[in-house]
Parts: sequence; C-alpha cells; structure tokens
Amino acid sequence: MTQLRFEQEHTARWAETEALIKSARLKQWTPDQVKLPGLYRQLCADLSLAQHRMYGARLCGRLNALVIDTREIISKGALVNRRRALTRFWGSCPQAVRREWRLFWIGMLLFWGPFLAFIIAAYQNERWIFAVLDEGTMSSMDEMYGEDSPVHHLRAKFGSNFMMFAYYIEHNIGIGLRTIAGGVLATLGAVVSTGLQGVLLGAAFGYTHYQGNAERLYTFAAGHSSFELMGLVICGVAGMRLGMAVLNPGNLSRADALKVTAKQALPLIYGGPALVLIAAFIEGFWSASDTPGTVKLVVGGVLWVLLGSWLLFAGRGADEA
Repeated sequence: MTQLRFEQEHTARWAETEALIKSARLKQWTPDQVKLPGLYRQLCADLSLAQHRMYGARLCGRLNALVIDTREIISKGALVNRRRALTRFWGSCPQAVRREWRLFWIGMLLFWGPFLAFIIAAYQNERWIFAVLDEGTMSSMDEMYGEDSPVHHLRAKFGSNFMMFAYYIEHNIGIGLRTIAGGVLATLGAVVSTGLQGVLLGAAFGYTHYQGNAERLYTFAAGHSSFELMGLVICGVAGMRLGMAVLNPGNLSRADALKVTAKQALPLIYGGPALVLIAAFIEGFWSASDTPGTVKLVVGGVLWVLLGSWLLFAGRGADEA
C-alpha cells in the first residue's frame, strides 16, 4: 500500500479523532467521545505501520502527536472516574448502614445491651462476671491492667508494635468475618456472634471495674474502641442482612436471593472489616504507645465523634437519592 492510499483510507478517522479531542479540551462533552479508546488503539496500529513502512516524518509526526493527545484525554477521564469511584467508596458504607437502620439498631441493642449490663453487674452482682470469664482470662487482665502499664505488658508479650498489629488483624477481623458468614444460617450466627461479643467485652470491662483498674483499660482502649466496636456491629448487620435473604427469599430461590442480597450488602461486608482493620492499626501503634492517658482519652473521644459523623452524613445528597 502506498503512503497516499494509506492516508486516503484513514484521514477521515484521524480527523474525527482530532475533533473529539478538541471538543474534550473545550469540555464540550458528546456521546461520540466514548469512541476515543477504540480510536486510540487504531491510532497506535496506524503509527506502528507508518513507522515500519517509513512513510516519512510528516505523517509519522502527525500520528505520534495524535496518539499522545488521545492518550492524555483518556487518562484525564480515567482519573475523573477513579475520583468518582473513591467518592462512592467513601459514602457507600454509611449509605448502607442508614438504609439498614432497623438491623443496625438491632445490632446495637444486641451488642451494647449485654456490654452495659455486665458493667452494671460489676457493682450489683459480680458472680455474673465470674460465670463468663475463666481464671486464665482474669489473670491475664490482672497482669495487663494491674500495677504495670498495659503497654509494657503487651510489648513483653508480642515483642513489637507490628506484631501486636498483626495479632489484632488476625483475631479481630476473624471475628468480624465469622459474624458475617454466620448470618447465612438464617441470621442466627450473626445474632449470636454480635451478642456474644457484647457479653465477653462487657464482662471484661466489668471485671476491670470490679478490680478497680478501669482507668488503665479506658485509656488503652479509647483510641481504637470506636472503629473496633462499631466495625463489629456493622459486621453483624451484614450477616443479618444475608440471613434475611435466606429467611425471606421472595419470588427467588434462596441461592439467587442470597446472591442479590450479597451485592446489595457489599458495602457492609467490606465496611465492617475495614473499620476493624483501622482499629487494629490504631491499637498496635497508638494505643500501645507511651502517650499520656489524657491525650489518648481526648483523641478517642474525637474519633468517636468523627466516626459517628461519617456514618450519619457521608454519602448524603444526589448519589444517595
């Protein structure tokens, strides 16, 4: 094929590409601009062929400039799409929590009810605490929140902040994922797991109140408590939502209903463990630091307010509507 024939066959497509690039730079968006990725691939092939056949600096230079310009426009569009995706990701979990507000408050009751009840039991009837915690757990809590700082106890146990971080990831996220998976058993697994965590953590906090070491526990837990506890509740909400599809599949089979519900509940499924992951990072590197307790309490309070604000307000507006 001669250079003249090559240009005659493809000039119209190159002119179309140049026109789309010009309108994109002027922000005059048209439906035809979705053709740019395909035109870009064809331009790359044209440039490669022109260079291989040595069609001259004029044509090769024009095609090379056109390839660069098209690539620039496509890259800008991809960046915009990534920003939009990040914005949707930021707001999707709070939107899902607000959409499932009934299950959310059921989860809150399942967790915080036993939690607060066992703290009250520390002052009313401590035998409830002893019925939940074994001697090994109470001995470990005495060592951690006794005369020595929890920070020194943890460093002696794990050796480094990173090892603490890794342990909390394995332990806490494992609980969250089991809670989500347990919901498939007609919500029973999620309900039991959420309530059980409220019982165990409430008994632990109640025991420290009973022993008189509550201040050390609260200064240690203040920083990561918001993300960890709310993350576990959201994992429970995700599990209960999956279980509701099994209990009430509607016109679908249970398998199909579970697939549809899993897609809808995806922000909860990744949002809960993500919060627990953040908590593990804070617990390993901040809670276990030598920062004064007062500072830890203030930071913990601020994080509770920020997390609550995120759940209440993130993702509101046109996207949520």
